[in-house]
Amino acid sequence: MSFGVLISPIELRTFLRANGWKLLPAAIKDRLYVLSNDRYPRRQLIFPMDSAAPDYAETVENVISKLAEMTGQGTPLLRSMIETVQSDVLRLRVYFEGNDRSLPLPFATGLISGAEKLLKSAACTAVMPRTNHPRLSLAEATQFIENARFGQTEAGSFILQISCPVHAMEIQGALQLDERDAPFVRQVTLSLHLALTQLIDAIEADMLDELVEELKSSKAPLISANLCEALSAMHDQQINNSLDVSFNWSSSSRAGVQTYREDPLRFQHDYFSRIDDVQAELKAVEKDDEDTFIGTVERLEGEMGSDGRRSGAVMLSLLLPEGETVRARTSLNPDDYVIADRAHMSSNTYVRLTGRLRTGRQPRQLTDLKHFGIVD
Repeated sequence: MSFGVLISPIELRTFLRANGWKLLPAAIKDRLYVLSNDRYPRRQLIFPMDSAAPDYAETVENVISKLAEMTGQGTPLLRSMIETVQSDVLRLRVYFEGNDRSLPLPFATGLISGAEKLLKSAACTAVMPRTNHPRLSLAEATQFIENARFGQTEAGSFILQISCPVHAMEIQGALQLDERDAPFVRQVTLSLHLALTQLIDAIEADMLDELVEELKSSKAPLISANLCEALSAMHDQQINNSLDVSFNWSSSSRAGVQTYREDPLRFQHDYFSRIDDVQAELKAVEKDDEDTFIGTVERLEGEMGSDGRRSGAVMLSLLLPEGETVRARTSLNPDDYVIADRAHMSSNTYVRLTGRLRTGRQPRQLTDLKHFGIVD
């Protein structure tokens, strides 16, 4: 099958216009797209507006060949750029010395899962920035991954290509980036680019301690332990590989990318031990959450007092803001215990409570209780 069949007229037109080609309106009545560019005088690119036209595939191939000749870019690269014109494309290139014609199979499978975790952690950070995400299960992160596409591998050692349709999600993230009106997918890819750049700069300047302290105190950290863990999964000690991460921004939306470079971000093989150190530091930083929670009463463990009233421990199931459900234990006074008993004995009854949720294994401890009541 010709590659021209895979490229729609709109994709080709959008790509050309984003790269300085101007449309000649008079040709549209003849169902043709005719485009010219001031950089290439006396040259025009012409192709049908209808993909069902008999010569459509051949014409598109000719357009790409002419474009490759004029720009000096290879035709495979141009085809890939046109096919993903509506997407931000992430390319992960693994390279190493020696026989680079094969990868250990466990590492190859881990490479793909690591790429998924890298994007999921960036999506979770865009929605709810923190130094460590207990689970990468936010609905927005799951939807982001479902919309992403794994592309064909490319020449040049081992290259994974993942395209992220830039207009696939109509939600807004929580990060205050320079371009607040950028689509959510663009916010994710921008935040990932920024996070990787911060990490490389800190490693190369020997300022990881300063970076970790900054992340710990930040209200919106871009780097999480999950992101570091995903990067570590892309390094194999046996082959001692390095990793290039490059971004190609969608031509259909330039929001926020004007100041971002598209050259690869390079993680040399000796960077990964430092990334492991950052992961360990960030994973140990979980803060106790003091907030208002919604949950259910799962078990009553109180004891009868001398006054004939029960008080003491209860087991709760709390819904955290990021969508995770955790088990927690707290101690209630007699008045709150009566409320907990009523909630426990009634179906579909939720309680609202304010306190400090301590970190650690489940059941987690909930202390400093300030309010306990049934949700109306």
